[in-house]
Amino acid sequence: MAGRLAGKVALVTGAGGGIGEATAALFWAEGAAVAMVDRAADDLEQAAQSISAAGDRLLVLEADLAQEAEAERVVQATVQHFGGLHVLANIAGVRAPLGPVTEATRETWQRILDVNLLGLAACCKYAIPAMAQDGGGSIINVSSENALVARPGWAIYDASKAAVLALSRDMACDHAAQGIRVNAVCPGFVLTRFHIRNHARGRGISYAEAEAELRAAGYQENVLRRPGEPRELAYALLFLASDESSYVTGAVFRIDGGVVG
Repeated sequence: MAGRLAGKVALVTGAGGGIGEATAALFWAEGAAVAMVDRAADDLEQAAQSISAAGDRLLVLEADLAQEAEAERVVQATVQHFGGLHVLANIAGVRAPLGPVTEATRETWQRILDVNLLGLAACCKYAIPAMAQDGGGSIINVSSENALVARPGWAIYDASKAAVLALSRDMACDHAAQGIRVNAVCPGFVLTRFHIRNHARGRGISYAEAEAELRAAGYQENVLRRPGEPRELAYALLFLASDESSYVTGAVFRIDGGVVG
């Protein structure tokens, strides 16, 4: 099959919605065989059906990546099902309750680090040997613009995403000789079903009404004056997954509509 990822196998975490779903769909459209991973089984199945009702070149894996054994399982299942692994897109993440560090509990810290940092690292731990066996590959870790730009009330989440940047750069150094490239993407605010559902719930309105309100609202955080769309982020990941980015590793890409800071 023709496409920018033809012949490649990709594992996409957080594929049940938002950036993860859009990335899985775009990778699949560009010829990759895609393993879709998420802990929300219903969302994951719905996302997979929207890509291919026949399940062609798709593998659906429900998993909680806060458990290292689950990260190992999904990597092994991907390799066994498709015969290899060439691309890992680490998109899964959770948010901590808002508030300063003085209000954080150890349990809050542990949960967000277990998914946003340690779960991501575990996926890399098991994916790297599989990629090395095939002569190399590409790892793309999704961080956040707020790993670089400060804001009040998000200390725990933003700290976890800043750690992803350091980890990505160091892995790029450690595994370059194996032909493995590691890069990070820092999204700004991206309008996803998650945000629309939360807005609808908070306002007591329908999903369609909530989406219309969010799209009509004034947005001042970036120079484009609008939130991003999941597919716009997915195209950045596609570039980093493809051979077009063969000279790119250890890099951080800000895809945020032009946040100044």
